[in-house]
Amino acid sequence: MTEVLAPFGAPPDDAQRPPAVKAPSRTPVLITEQQVLFATAAAVPLQPARTRPRWAQALRAFMTAASVKSSGERQPKRRHYPSRNFFLEDSCMAREMLRL
Repeated sequence: MTEVLAPFGAPPDDAQRPPAVKAPSRTPVLITEQQVLFATAAAVPLQPARTRPRWAQALRAFMTAASVKSSGERQPKRRHYPSRNFFLEDSCMAREMLRL
């Protein structure tokens, strides 16, 4: 049982390489200014049309300004309520009873 293996990276003997094909030479292509402008106009998104009337925009701005409190007004401090872990009460009580 002897196998003759080709060295790593060597192409197998039965593989045939396709003949190399030369690519045709590229000729420069010139485009006109109109083609550039047309392509640019196609790539730039259109501005969305105004859907709200001006009075609706003014009303929204007024309501937003009215709802925002001035910075001079102080809000009352929030009270701190300690967290209550009901699921730990039984185990904590049992531990305290063992300490007694």
